[in-house]
Amino acid sequence: MNVRTAALLALLSLAPALRPLAAQIGSTTDVLTGVVKDTTGRPVAEAIVEATSIETGIMRTTKTDPRGRYTLLFPDGGGQYRVIVRSIGKTPIMRTVARQADEDRLVTNFTMGAPVARLEEIVVRGRQARPTGEGGPPAPGTTERVLNANQVARLPLDASDLTILASLAPGVVSISGTDTTAAGFSVAGQRPTSNSVTLDGLTFGGASVPQDAVRNTRVITNSYDVARGQFSGGQVASTTMSGTNAVSGTGNYGFRDRDLALSTGDGSPFAQGYTQNQISGGVGGPFARNKAFYFLSAQGRLRNDGLQSLLTASPASLTRLGLQPDSASRFLGFLGRTGLPLSTDDSTTSRATDDFSSIQRFDVHVTGTQTLTLRGDYRHTSTEPTGVSALSVPAAGGTTRSSSGGGMATVSSRFGNKVLNELRGYLSGTSQHGAAFNELPQGRVQVVSALDDGSQTVTNLGFGGNSGLSQRRASTSLEVTEELSFLPGSGTHRLKAGLLYNRSSSSQVIASNLTGTFTFNSIADLEAGRPASFTRTLQPSDRASTSLNEALYLGDIWRPIEALQLTYGARLEHSQFGHPPAYNPIVDQVFGFRTDRLPRETHVSPRMGFTYTVGATGDTPAPPVLTLRGGIGDFRSPIPAALAAAAQSATGLPSAETQLVCVGAGVPTPDWEAYLQDPSTIPTSCAGAGSTQLPTQSPQVTMFDPRFGAPRAWRGSLGAQHRTGTWLLGLDVSVARGVNQSGYTDRNLGSPQFSLASEGGRPVYVPAATIDPARGTLPLSASRLDNRFGQVLLLDSRLGTRSTQATLSANGVTHKGIVINASYTWMRSRDQSSSSEGGGTRGFAGQTAGFDPNARDWARSDYERKHSFLTTVTWPVTAAIEVTGIGRLTAGTPYTPLAGSDINGDGSRNDRAFVYDPATAPDTAIANGMQRLLAGASSGARKCLEAQMGSIAARNSCTGPWQPSLDLQLNVRPMWFGLNRRLTFSVVTQNLLAGVDQVLHGADNLHGWGQVARPSTTLLSVHGFDPVSGRFLYTVNARFGATSIGSNAILIPFQIGLQLRYQLGTARGMFGGFGGGFGGGGGGRGGEGGRGGGLRAGQPGAEGGDLFGRFANMMPNPIKEILDLKVGLRLTDSQEVRLNALSDSLTVENATTAKAIQAEIAKMGANPDGGRMMAVVRPRLEEMRKHLQTALDSAKALLTAEQWNYLPDRIKNPRTFGAGGGAGKRPPE
Repeated sequence: MNVRTAALLALLSLAPALRPLAAQIGSTTDVLTGVVKDTTGRPVAEAIVEATSIETGIMRTTKTDPRGRYTLLFPDGGGQYRVIVRSIGKTPIMRTVARQADEDRLVTNFTMGAPVARLEEIVVRGRQARPTGEGGPPAPGTTERVLNANQVARLPLDASDLTILASLAPGVVSISGTDTTAAGFSVAGQRPTSNSVTLDGLTFGGASVPQDAVRNTRVITNSYDVARGQFSGGQVASTTMSGTNAVSGTGNYGFRDRDLALSTGDGSPFAQGYTQNQISGGVGGPFARNKAFYFLSAQGRLRNDGLQSLLTASPASLTRLGLQPDSASRFLGFLGRTGLPLSTDDSTTSRATDDFSSIQRFDVHVTGTQTLTLRGDYRHTSTEPTGVSALSVPAAGGTTRSSSGGGMATVSSRFGNKVLNELRGYLSGTSQHGAAFNELPQGRVQVVSALDDGSQTVTNLGFGGNSGLSQRRASTSLEVTEELSFLPGSGTHRLKAGLLYNRSSSSQVIASNLTGTFTFNSIADLEAGRPASFTRTLQPSDRASTSLNEALYLGDIWRPIEALQLTYGARLEHSQFGHPPAYNPIVDQVFGFRTDRLPRETHVSPRMGFTYTVGATGDTPAPPVLTLRGGIGDFRSPIPAALAAAAQSATGLPSAETQLVCVGAGVPTPDWEAYLQDPSTIPTSCAGAGSTQLPTQSPQVTMFDPRFGAPRAWRGSLGAQHRTGTWLLGLDVSVARGVNQSGYTDRNLGSPQFSLASEGGRPVYVPAATIDPARGTLPLSASRLDNRFGQVLLLDSRLGTRSTQATLSANGVTHKGIVINASYTWMRSRDQSSSSEGGGTRGFAGQTAGFDPNARDWARSDYERKHSFLTTVTWPVTAAIEVTGIGRLTAGTPYTPLAGSDINGDGSRNDRAFVYDPATAPDTAIANGMQRLLAGASSGARKCLEAQMGSIAARNSCTGPWQPSLDLQLNVRPMWFGLNRRLTFSVVTQNLLAGVDQVLHGADNLHGWGQVARPSTTLLSVHGFDPVSGRFLYTVNARFGATSIGSNAILIPFQIGLQLRYQLGTARGMFGGFGGGFGGGGGGRGGEGGRGGGLRAGQPGAEGGDLFGRFANMMPNPIKEILDLKVGLRLTDSQEVRLNALSDSLTVENATTAKAIQAEIAKMGANPDGGRMMAVVRPRLEEMRKHLQTALDSAKALLTAEQWNYLPDRIKNPRTFGAGGGAGKRPPE
């Protein structure tokens, strides 16, 4: 059977409900269970129950026990099955079983009668119109977005990036990354470190996988299943492909070239596209049919981006950066004269990023009750150069490389028909290495530029070495899960108990600022060798840590009535760390906290969720009209292991890391030539004059509060989903209250020494006499309670978050087959700190400071996007052409006005700026700067500043502009050269709005459509201190909050990409747009391996007219069934004659419809698009329904009330048509 006919068979079996296009998939094992009885209600023992996955074609068989109960396990079975029950002396029964809502198990009971000549086939569905397709079930109350591999491959995005896939879920906030930091996402206002990524049910350390290896991905934003843990934000749960009974696979090639980008007139890398070649493939099949399977996949990518640096910046780019081209030339000239490196041989104009990944999976059906799955994975990534900013030279960067991999084993077992067990284990390891190009101190130069438009801007230029790239990490992790389920009684309960064991060990050397950093207040100071400060980390140590996370859970999923499902239970979770830091008795004596104490916590997290449906029961063919779902629960994330590792090297002992801080006269004069020749000459102490008053070497201390606990969130949700025709309309409301969020306080911060009257009385923690008047720098040691130590950071978990979110959604298909998923999300989120300290590297500086740097003020969260719209569209234009698109419109990102230096003396450059009123500013420079800023600022920045004049800015008090984006993909599946639509040629756009902007307005008048708005957060920059008036001297940054095209340094051009995708065999889920995996068999031959069309396993499928001739027989004729009951009905001769006429008329109409469907589908060729097929066939199905209803109404008029009531419901309310071609026939023996 070819794909076209197999698809049509599946379409006819699934289309009665005309369900909206969403897949219900998962990553766990499907459980099929139920009871087989005879017509007297007695259990039928030793009945043979045979189930075949419609998606994979894999078949499982069992027998009923003495109570008539059966249970079958299908790891990754797809949620849709053909079940046949046989018993000697009984009529065989065939049923199509499909999950429709949040069922965690598919309960199907059978009643077997005496032998008759026909096989009854019944479609058994769940209670909600959510088409199945892949994987296991969610728990009641779950809110999620599900994406199968075929859907993702057709959209304009990187299908291998799990973080990008997460952004397709309504309400998920994307957090952009850089070349040195990974991208992330936030759910319910929680930090990105609160999320979890799993692959095949176990924690996965990566964010990308081969796109051909992923079967489906679930983005879970609410789940009340106690088996799901290790997160308090969201969870991305992906399932890998497994082999089936037929060889199938995919191959992909993607091509991007910067020559295919639309030029903006700026030929520099600041406005260029990128070049990329990506190739991937996956293939799977059977070692032995229904017994052993394999799936192998790999992906490689070579990417080349233009390197954005001072060497490649055009004059126009420099102006957008806020830097005068003359200043850039002067700076580069100094570097050239002193012999400081500008670039390396390979780092002048481009950045190369290469990565490779591979996943191999093997499944073995060991016995009838046990399945073994083995999986291996490997990933490698390298980037060169990295760490190069737009305002630095390429030589200030370096290289990074990372590798990771692991092996997983899963054993799914059934003991009898009531006990299920699943054991999983995953051993993995990772390694990362980073190195700077040059072993030099890093240099930073503050430059004040007067631009041609009269504005004054402040920028910071970089050169020398790189303070953040000298690092080495290695880690290993072992995770084991065990779940035991029990199905008591009639199967209305599923009790489950499980455990989690996760042990991770890591060793890392993170030598931030290992070679030191010189800062200069101007290019003139740079040329004169007058640095404002010098800092350096001395004695970096190896941070070794071991974390242990364990959990026990007990829960129940209960279906008290058909329409209601409940889940409830609790998790008992425990966390602890090994390798405690060394004990420092002086810290304990002075500050009252032990340095050798690491967190240890045990916590109970209760949960409860529900799903309730209205308008349908299990035996009703139509899905429910209304579905309600919700729940409440406590969710807990693991304590980031890197926090414990950070404490390892910060004990305050002589052997611990020490911070060298030199300011004023204590700053050593740089000798760049000597550093180039011999890195050991880099200063390890301040100049002699700097050590006469205050210590300059300050060991850091990091210690844990004894009550420190893992981050948690209490969360509740309530949602409603209404079905109308082929559309699902939804409303979901959720509330989250984050507790135990981590934060820092500096226990060694002394009392304020004076206050800044010109800044509303801002306290300063160092004496005014210690501040360098010429540069405005402050010595850290002057603010210490005990100047034997630097910052003494207490890490506690007393911070909180509050988030409320509401989402309206509309998902469905139009009469032309256009699939639309649209949503709007309103969000309000507040917290006491948005700093995500997973690595513990930013520490105290991660929290912006106002009056009191140790205060925890409630403010708008970094992760709030008040309004967000998201739409994905799939439009099958013709049988061969399809257009897909992703559109977004998101409210602006919050940001905080900052001062560019340490103002209060706490040692962190995180102080919020004082917003001066031009009318009362302390000097004309500030007054004029503020006037120019307010006159030229964006409306949002101006309103933000005007609302806070005369006070220190509040955290996240400003908001960036709305951010739109739109990308399209054109997919062409030709019939050329016998390809039978197996080859898809795609043209994909990147930043289509930028192209529209340029076409409409021209390259010289761009409006900035599609560009990423990055408002400058620096409002004030320090250039000195006036000891007489006791105030800092500032320069106002005229680019504060600027987001216009003229101030956006990096422009993302409109670019076109080309892609090829070849399908070997049948794509699993390729018709998932309206029902999931079509075709009854395992790959390319409909009936093979399954019961598609009612064929024997392995029997070739019927073709051409024979197949379509069977369609008329498959379509129901209830009038004929009434005639079969004429004896029991006691029909009169007149009734029988008129009913025969009705039956013949309906048979002719069915045949006519079958021929019309045959003609329509034949026009599409082989491998038709599912959405297009549904659009074409739907009018014929509606026509058939009308004929059927008309015939039934006529029959009812012919019969007496007593005769009509005698008829069984399946005749009075028949399905629209048979499913799968088995109706009216005895199953194969």
